[in-house]
Amino acid sequence: MLWPMRPLTIPRAALVASCLGAMPSPLAGQDCAPQRPLALVLSGGGAKGLAHIGVLRVLDSLGIRPDLVVGTSMGSIVGAMYASGYTPNQMEAAAQGLNLARMFGHDDPRVPRSIGDHRPVITWQPGGAGFRTGEAAGRQASVSAALNRVLLTGNFVARGDFDSLPIPFRAIATDLRNREEVDLARGDLARAVRASMAVPLVFDPERIGGRDLVDGGIAANVPIAAARRAGAAQVIVSDVSWQPPDSVRASDPLVVADLLVAYLFTQPLDSLGPDDRVVRPLVDSFPTLDFSPERITEIIRRGHDAAAAAFAGAPVCTDAKRAAVRRNAYRIARIEVTEAPSGHEEIIRQQLGIAEGDWLSLPDLREHLRAVAAGDDYVEVWLQPSGPPDSLTLSVAVRPAPPRLAALGLGYDNDIGGQLWLAAVDRGALLPGFETSASVTLGELRQELGLGLRTAQRGRHPRRPVLSGLIAREVVRQFTPSGASAPEIVTREAIGWLGWEFGIGREWLITLAGYGHAWDAPGSNRANGLGGVLRLASGPRFRPNGIWGEAVVTNAYRRVQAEGRQSIPLGLGVRMTPGFRFGWGERLPLETTFPLGGMDGFPGLNIGERRGDREALASLLFTRRLLGPVELRLSGESGQTAVGGAVIPEGRWETGGRFGLGADTPLGPIRVEYGVSRGGRNGALVRLGDWF
Repeated sequence: MLWPMRPLTIPRAALVASCLGAMPSPLAGQDCAPQRPLALVLSGGGAKGLAHIGVLRVLDSLGIRPDLVVGTSMGSIVGAMYASGYTPNQMEAAAQGLNLARMFGHDDPRVPRSIGDHRPVITWQPGGAGFRTGEAAGRQASVSAALNRVLLTGNFVARGDFDSLPIPFRAIATDLRNREEVDLARGDLARAVRASMAVPLVFDPERIGGRDLVDGGIAANVPIAAARRAGAAQVIVSDVSWQPPDSVRASDPLVVADLLVAYLFTQPLDSLGPDDRVVRPLVDSFPTLDFSPERITEIIRRGHDAAAAAFAGAPVCTDAKRAAVRRNAYRIARIEVTEAPSGHEEIIRQQLGIAEGDWLSLPDLREHLRAVAAGDDYVEVWLQPSGPPDSLTLSVAVRPAPPRLAALGLGYDNDIGGQLWLAAVDRGALLPGFETSASVTLGELRQELGLGLRTAQRGRHPRRPVLSGLIAREVVRQFTPSGASAPEIVTREAIGWLGWEFGIGREWLITLAGYGHAWDAPGSNRANGLGGVLRLASGPRFRPNGIWGEAVVTNAYRRVQAEGRQSIPLGLGVRMTPGFRFGWGERLPLETTFPLGGMDGFPGLNIGERRGDREALASLLFTRRLLGPVELRLSGESGQTAVGGAVIPEGRWETGGRFGLGADTPLGPIRVEYGVSRGGRNGALVRLGDWF
């Protein structure tokens, strides 16, 4: 037996006697006799694996407490949390709060902040990573940091031995080299779970003990055999794995491809004994990676309903209570950075805010881990705690971000043509301790070359000096009042700024810098301005939620711009996203004036047709998922631009709306919409990729 026997509890005897039918039901007031070791086995299944939470809710209500928890992929996440002391209610709250949709979806591709707000189509990194789509490059740091945070207490309780958890635990992974099943019982708890859920082509393999480990579902999606090897004589299985359909539309290539992927994670169940019980929640109809809040609630409910039916009539035994884990502070005796390139030891200590001899606060450490994930320096950080609590050792393992990275973005719009940007970042290879960046944008309307220099990030929040500049040529389109094209104006400009970039809270990034701007346009004298700039952002512009703003004050002009949006789920797959844009300026150069609606334009009008030094716009977008990534889109907008006058443009505002289809793909969003304005103007919008 690989895990220690512990006194067997009254609730488990009730399970065996009445739920599984091995013995007669105990009489009122009768003590339940000890039974054989019981394991809880949780399968993989992506979002469908959240049904395990509902199953656990029923088991807890019956007082059933296993001796061992074994989980694969999503089952390992839920199982590790449960074994660490989380209640099902706490797990549901964590699932809703982690924003799993962003972690597992493709709306959070990661490129360094120095490149800007652009979403890449393809990135390239030296070494084994090579080329990959933007979405695959994105979420490694976010996922690893999230696992670190939710499993931090369990990790410090286990201290390298998963048998030391309130309930012993095993995470199941697959050796990528030979597809062998790997039972993880020691090491860093969060790292073991990360290996168990490393779906190929979505997440990088996790290297542990010289082996490249991927999702355990490839070798054992329902790891009953692992529970037997660990000494379990009886098992309760919560199985949300894919079940083969009765019929297949063989003529549909997408259906066939989906089946082939599903078969990769499907194996026959290991043998079950008469005392074993299998719970199969009815979740086959749910997409594997749909983590929308309303879906999470429904999936958990179905797990609860399936378990309630499976254990109907079981007596309630509540004598045994789960061990509470309340400790929030530990004293650090020693810190070792065991897996990191030279020069990273001091940096990672500073970013985690830890030092030998300190009392370590888990809430503070969670915030430091969140800040590290939000930065650009590290893809993974594993604490690997060991030793007794009074002399805790952290053997920190880190995977730094690659020293070099290149990214490519593409966009096409039926109104303003195509655009391409290419960017590259060097982290300390050319200039030790500095991050240098360069970007080139080539489009029919604007061509731009940008350069940047930053120091390496240190501390809990990014605070570092930044030097950036760009030169650009832009074609400003002109239109008659009826919307007909007029002669274009070609402008040129050079911009530079020197200042500080720093973070506030979990999301906000602020830049405060001295600012210089020189520009030239036909028919006007060359001009320049010196002053300052303040920029703030709560995340990249392609995210569904956030606020972004910029204020520039120079001796030649003043300019303020802000925009924001907030995505709100309404249920039944419908989301509502209100948004706004505001712009105000005085004596603005032509290329810095505000086009109504920005680069999205206004329904029915040409992009850039309404332009001025004042802009105000309100929008409301409704989306509903139809099939896979395809969604129905319906939006309404009202806004106006003006030259001079009140801060908020006066007079009759433009009003219009769009309807059509959209899809979020690995190569970026696709939109096909038709727009109509109140003035009778209409037109189609066809856009591939993000506009930048």
